[in-house]
Amino acid sequence: MDAHENTQLQRAPMSFNRHGPFYQLQRRLGLLTDADLAAGRRAALFIAVAWLPVPLLAAMQGFALNDHHERAVLFDFSAYAYALAIFAFVLMEQTSDTRMARLISQFVAQGIVPQASRAHFVEVRRKMERRTGSWIAEAIILVGAYLIAYTSLERAAARIDGGTWFGAVVDGSLQLTFAGWWTLLIALPLFWFLLGRWLWRFVTWGLLLRDVAGCDLKLVATHADRCGGLAFVGQYPNTYLLFVFALSTVVASTVLKHVVYSGASLLSFKFALVGLIGFLALAFIVPLTAFMPVLSALKKTGLRDYSVLVTTHNLAFEAKWIDGAGRAPNEQPLGSPDVSSLADLAASYEMISSMRPLPVTRATMMPLVLAALIPFIGVALTQVPLKQILGEVKELLLL
Repeated sequence: MDAHENTQLQRAPMSFNRHGPFYQLQRRLGLLTDADLAAGRRAALFIAVAWLPVPLLAAMQGFALNDHHERAVLFDFSAYAYALAIFAFVLMEQTSDTRMARLISQFVAQGIVPQASRAHFVEVRRKMERRTGSWIAEAIILVGAYLIAYTSLERAAARIDGGTWFGAVVDGSLQLTFAGWWTLLIALPLFWFLLGRWLWRFVTWGLLLRDVAGCDLKLVATHADRCGGLAFVGQYPNTYLLFVFALSTVVASTVLKHVVYSGASLLSFKFALVGLIGFLALAFIVPLTAFMPVLSALKKTGLRDYSVLVTTHNLAFEAKWIDGAGRAPNEQPLGSPDVSSLADLAASYEMISSMRPLPVTRATMMPLVLAALIPFIGVALTQVPLKQILGEVKELLLL
């Protein structure tokens, strides 16, 4: 890679969403361009193609509205949740690209990646983009999407006596309706494929951070953010609030069906909520662990170096002001820069001592937790007074 190419790539904005076979297919179809992802238009189009035919096909066989609510697609909360999730997954591509590119640019803008490491940093970006656009990864995700779609439909149909709007299990075999075939071939696989692509991007993001942590980073042990200057990286989860809300809505819609149509207790699904929050916490925190060795080493080195500096300074201070060996006649400590530097060094040492091993805080994660809770609060409102729900949520957030 020559110097000109290196410079051009440094200046080009990073993108998680402009790579891979699916992106190229949409580009050839004219759904987007390299300059404009047209996220809103594509999100609406995907909903129209994936889910609008479903109620129409269901109506042809009497499954749009039905006395048995579980056999009516228009009373299936999950259908609306999957449609919302597809819309959200596509819509957030534009904003996530912009925000993540701005975040990554801070490594260079703040001088954390020095000039000598720029070539390595550029190669790290190249690797991330190759991983994100891997045709092998997208092929695996696509196959997995169809397998999960078929398995989920089969299990859902088997749980309901007489079947549901998308089909029934007859003699151990799944028999699909017209709407069921469309759901199996188009609607559900699209949801799982888009979800899989986002999860794969989280993996490539984690690998990117691991590779960036391998650069010769210029961090400051006494930085006010108590993360050596890396606290800005911990803000990235807030880019994906819409993703979290959409995923939580899908899970909550399933819970709502069991509560409304089967009379299930809300408490029987508490592990689903805890599991979802736990999964999201891991998905967003684990990538940041790439910086734990770097920050731990920075803290150790900072404490060692500042300990020597503080000891040297304090010995000189005591020799001058306590023993009086270096103090001028009638010189007073009040207002002396020696006292000020004593306090400054002590504050610096305390700041290093309180460094965090991860560039993430509770304040960073709280918006994600709230985004995950909101759909479940909606479900709970069907059974529990709002005042009681808010009290329990407050206790959860204060843990």
